[in-house]
Order: sequence, then C-alpha cells, then structure tokens
Amino acid sequence: MKNERLIALLDRLLNEGRATAADLARRFEVSERTIYRDIDSLCMAGVPIVAEAGAGGGYSIDPGYRVDRSFLTKDEVADLSALLRGMPEALKDGNIERSLGKISSLGTPRDGEGCENAPPPFMATLSPWGGPGPDPAIVIALREAIADKRPVSFEYVDGEGRGSERLVEPFSIVIGGAVWYLHGYCRLRSDWRLFKLSRIRSLRRRAERFDPAERLPAPHPFRSGDEPLVDVELEAAPRLVQAMDEAFPGCGADYLADGSAIFAFQYPEGAWLVRFLLSFGPGLVVRKPESIRAALVEAAIKIAEANRKP
Repeated sequence: MKNERLIALLDRLLNEGRATAADLARRFEVSERTIYRDIDSLCMAGVPIVAEAGAGGGYSIDPGYRVDRSFLTKDEVADLSALLRGMPEALKDGNIERSLGKISSLGTPRDGEGCENAPPPFMATLSPWGGPGPDPAIVIALREAIADKRPVSFEYVDGEGRGSERLVEPFSIVIGGAVWYLHGYCRLRSDWRLFKLSRIRSLRRRAERFDPAERLPAPHPFRSGDEPLVDVELEAAPRLVQAMDEAFPGCGADYLADGSAIFAFQYPEGAWLVRFLLSFGPGLVVRKPESIRAALVEAAIKIAEANRKP
C-alpha cells in the first residue's frame, strides 16, 4: 500500500506542482506524519524534492527531474497518458490510477504544450457528449469476479423489457463504442453471450469458482449473442453515403455513378439494427434480407401512425 501511495504522491507532485503536507494528507487520506515519512522515502530513492517554508511554501520536485523514460519517447508517453485519462470514472480504480501515475511521471510535455488553457494535441474519451457511463459498482464487482474466477448471477432485461435470471461465468468487460458489455459463458443458454451492462439488475457474485479452461477457446465478443449474423445489403442515396461510410467503416461499399452506394456487411439480426437504420431517414433502402426490410417498414408505419395529428 505504501509503494502505491509513493507512486501516486510522485505523480501528484510532478503533474500538479507544489503542495503542503496538509494538502497531501487530505488528498491521500493519511496523517501529515505519514506524508513526512513518504517525502523522506522519495528523497532516499533519489527524487529531488524541494521544501519551501512560509506562506506559499510546501513540497515540490525540481523542475528538471524526470523518471528515466529511455524505453518510451515523449510522444508515446503523452499518448498513453491521454488514453488513460480518457477512461471513464467507472474504470478509474487503483490500478488505472497507478498506471496513469507511472506513465505520466515518465514524460515531458510535447513541443508547443504547456501553454495556459491550451488543449492537448491528442485527447481520448469514451463519452464524447458527456453521457452517463456504466454503474461503477457493477464494473468493480465484475472485475473482481473475473479476477477470482467466480460466476455471477443477475436479472437481465432484453430490448423489449422482458427479464430473465442468468448465471454467467464472466471473462471480459468489453467496450464497444459508447456501450459496455459483459462477455461470458451463460449457463442458462449453455453458450457464450454478450450482455449490456445497462441491462443488468441485481448483480450477485457466487461463492463457488469456475475453471476458465473448460470454456476455451472463447469466440470473438461480437460473434456471441442471441441474434445470429446475417448478410445485410443497403442502398444509400448520395446524401447518406458519407454517414454510412462512418457508420459501417470498411464494409466494402460499391460506389455508383450517380453518387449513391451499395453497402454490404454482416450484422446481428435484431431490433437494434432496425432502430439504427431508421435514424438515417428516407434515402436508405434495405436490399436484403427481407426480414430486416419488413421490420423496417413495420416500425416506420407505427412511428407514422403514432405521430399523425388527431
């Protein structure tokens, strides 16, 4: 625990500058005496800590000091730091924070950085519009269950609001775009499944353990699920081609002379795809499969009927 606090203390002084012992004690929830001992430990390790008395004083690190970073360039350090800082709060447990502290302590600002109020040249975020992330309690419980190889049970609510009790051997937390999933072996279905964390209710860790080797090899997370993959072919009007390119990158579009395009790819056949295709509005035609075309027509009719003026 002390070593972890020392790393965090070093990161704090390197990246945020001077601080008093009282400030550091509040930050790390320890006594000032413990901070004094930690400062002595860093000094013994060769960290040039400067102590300044009086108003505005405190502890700081010599501006020229940096941890040896010979195995990473400053650009690599900056990019890794940006990725870790972009992780949502649900993942910012002790491990992530310690990793960030270690990596940040290795770097110096890129050329041109350090200007007041200037944004960094590279930023990463999983919630670009500030949307809510997953429940941190669920993320922490799942990470612990994965590490301990313990099954979890929970109520899972599907897209139609129907709930079912599941008993799952958890293997991975998967982030796909802005959506978080649990990938694991579902004992109810006797197969691998992908569960949205937002649909998990009443999560409980079981006392028994499972043997991961009995379920391996694991399929790709997005090849697991209740919906089978189907061949989808869409025809997009010229005004929708750019949006479709962004929505389905690398799917092998066939661009036509009139500016329209044919997009072909495989996708799980489910209600989510229909709702997503509706968001493009007119100008998109489902060439196949017939089941998705019919579902799209049915959904569009229901939306029109619900919004007709009385």
